[in-house]
Amino acid sequence: MSQTSPSVSLRYCLTLDESQDGFALATFGKKQITRFITPLVSVAIIAWGFYLGFNQVGRYYVALGAFFLILQLLMRYWFLPMMFKRQFVKYQLGKSEQGIELFQDYAEIYANGTKQTFNYRDVQNFAIGKLTYMLELKNRTVVIVPKRAFMQPADQTLFENTFKK
Repeated sequence: MSQTSPSVSLRYCLTLDESQDGFALATFGKKQITRFITPLVSVAIIAWGFYLGFNQVGRYYVALGAFFLILQLLMRYWFLPMMFKRQFVKYQLGKSEQGIELFQDYAEIYANGTKQTFNYRDVQNFAIGKLTYMLELKNRTVVIVPKRAFMQPADQTLFENTFKK
């Protein structure tokens, strides 16, 4: 017998900081170590260049590694946040109400006046950020839920336990 009223019902509008936190969870991975793989490869290229000898061919490896490292830093900390903020303001994403309701066997997401239903087994990734939770479904839909939307700690605990694997 299915449940007629939701266990948890949330309605919210995302702020820019919450959207950036959710975007970071979705793009950089849910584990902190994945954020450092590409910079570590660049540092390894630099180290390899010094190992080969800075006066010979090694200086090209050092320059290449430094170029990759600077490019990654610019992309991660300047370009992507700037572009994200620009798109957020341009399309007024923070002004649209969103929501999620958890039932016994499924959940419903609300966004832009439309409703989508999904089963809990359709959740591919669940990540906890500083300000938000991120759900990635198997159909590549990403749902960002701010932590401030929870009025009661019991609802937040139920939400986390529902999606943790």
